[in-house]
Formats: sequence, structure tokens, C-alpha cells
Amino acid sequence: MTSTADREYRVIVHAASGSTFAVGNPIVEFAHPKNIGYAEYLNDVGEAFFTIMQDDPNVQTLRSYVGTAHVKILRNGSVMWRGILSEHEATADDVIFYAYGYEGPLFWLQTDWNQTWKDAQIDTIVSALWTRAKTDLTYSQLGFVTTGTIEAPVTTSGGATPFVLPLYKVYFKRILFALKELTAIATSDTTNVCYFQMDYSSSPTNNAVTFNFWKNRSTDRNIVLEHGVNVRNFEERYVPIMGRNDILGVGSGARNQLYRYRVTQQTGSAGYEAVGRRQEPVYLSWVRDEDDLQRVVRLRAARALRSDVDVSLYMMPDSLRPWRSGSSGYNLGDRVRVRIDRGVTQIDKLMMIVGQQVFATRKHEVVIPIVQEKGGV
Repeated sequence: MTSTADREYRVIVHAASGSTFAVGNPIVEFAHPKNIGYAEYLNDVGEAFFTIMQDDPNVQTLRSYVGTAHVKILRNGSVMWRGILSEHEATADDVIFYAYGYEGPLFWLQTDWNQTWKDAQIDTIVSALWTRAKTDLTYSQLGFVTTGTIEAPVTTSGGATPFVLPLYKVYFKRILFALKELTAIATSDTTNVCYFQMDYSSSPTNNAVTFNFWKNRSTDRNIVLEHGVNVRNFEERYVPIMGRNDILGVGSGARNQLYRYRVTQQTGSAGYEAVGRRQEPVYLSWVRDEDDLQRVVRLRAARALRSDVDVSLYMMPDSLRPWRSGSSGYNLGDRVRVRIDRGVTQIDKLMMIVGQQVFATRKHEVVIPIVQEKGGV
């Protein structure tokens, strides 16, 4: 374990270099920031902040670099988080600088108009979208990012048959949203954990960043997060009223064909025998055939039965390392066992880590994994 006294946080800010916005020379380094926080999420934009006193002579230097500079957050000499310095808020005493992960530029980069793929595997579409974000759109802030592994999602849980979309069209759509949509399609009604990521080394001297797209990357870990043992507090969002047990799917196909498919759940704690019938229509503007419609409707039905939308676990000091630390023993997307026996909250099951937040002051560090039920299970 790492004791409180052994934790040391530093922030290094680098200038961006050239038309690819590569990581350039360091501008400033802040040792022992007053407050610091950073977070990463599956298939979404990471975020971070750090607080510096206005009296620090390096604060004024940063103003002209907000929006372009690279940020590295180091914990005990290892990189825990990286992204782009994006904004700040200031008072007479302090400045809070905010940064967003390298997924951020995917939000303001758009697809082409009427960009179309026919009978294409999902990895083919992802490769084209990523190439547009990295290369085709010149002066993209992702120009320096390396293309890593882009896998082909498959049609069944742990299967081998690539997922082929008969038609996929986008019109000036945010590339981030297109990638999120494709990961949702790839997950479908399977237990596969599909996600994209911007990965990087823990070495502060290694400036490389790599884009990956994984078809199924998840491990069930022998880790137990239990309230009263290593979990100090928790926030549970339990909304069974939002659940649905009768999904009515309708999809348009080629030659003006119209497909319909229905999924109902009769038994169990969320079945209509227990809570009453709760219907929800799902309309799809295009499906290849009835199999496509069934796949999507089954996915929506599986998700509609979940009651625990998400659970945030506030860990006890030194009980869980941030996931990018060398010996954390888990990654985002993995499942751990969550046990909470506290009044209305009764949880004892494997749950997937979909995000993690870390907050630290000069004396304390709080690690907050965010967990959900795994889709398709």
C-alpha cells in the first residue's frame, strides 16, 4: 500500500508543437497543487482540474496556453492522466485550471456530409472516422496521436464473426458521437465490452498517445469492494420506475419493408407479473433484416430491466489505487464484486467499472470507481 505521506502529485504543462499539435517543451511544472482531480470514463471524455494560488509566479504564464497546451498529472512520478488545458476560473486567491482528455477533440470534429458505408465491418467505419479526425482534417489537435489497434466487433458474446452493417450514413455528425454509437451497436445484446480509448505510457518522458478500439476487453477480477470494509461511502441511483419489461421494436428495411419484433419479461423482480406491464416503443430508421432488429431490441430490453443505473464508491484511504497506477490490479471495463448491505441499498454482485474519479488535496486522496451492471448479462 501507498501511505498518505508517500503520495506526491505534480502537474506538468507542455506547449503544443506544429500543425499536428504534438507535445512540445514543458512550459511550467506545479509541485504539490492545492487541489487536484482527474477522471476517465468508458467511451467518453476524461476530465481534470488543478488549483493553484494566484501568487504563484507561473500562473500568468499559462493564460495564453489555455486551449492548446498538454497537461500531464503525475502521482509518485508516474503519469495518471493526460489531456488538453481547456479553461480556467479565477478568484483573488486561487485559479482552477480545467483540462479535458484527448477524446475531447473528437467532440468538435465532424464527419463529412453524407458519409456512407455499405456492407462494412464496424472496424472499417471506425478506421475511416479516426483517419478523418487524425489526418484528413488538417490542424486537428489529434494529428500527433498514433493509430494503434482497431479490432472488428463480433456478432455474439466472445464470438468470431465480424459485425457487418448493411448501411451506415452520417451527415456532419460529431465523430465522438459516431464512435459512441458504433460501440453501442457493437455491444448489442452480447456481453462484449467494446470501447475506444486514448492510451499512453506512465512514463513522464514518453509523449506518445495511441488510439485503440477494442471489440471485447474485460476481465472479472478477484477484487471485492465492500461498504464498511474498504468502501467509506457510496452513492446509488436506483430507479426501477424507469425500467421497461415490454419492448415494441419497429424497423424500416430495404424496399419499404417494415419489421416488427417484441421482447417481454414476464417473471423475475422486474417482470410484469411483479411490477406491472411497462411498455416502450423503439423505432429504427434502418435495419438490414429482422435479425438486426431483434439484436437491437434485445439489447434495449436487457438494459431496460436494469435498476441500478450507476453506483459511485468512495474508497477508504489507501484501499484502492487509481487504475493507471502500476499495481492497481484492474482496468476500466473490468468487473469487480460490489457488496453493500446498508438499509435500502442491498448489492452483492459483479459490476463493471465504467469510470473512475480521483480527488486529492495536500493531505488526502479519494478514489471513486463508478460501476454499473454489465450489458447482456
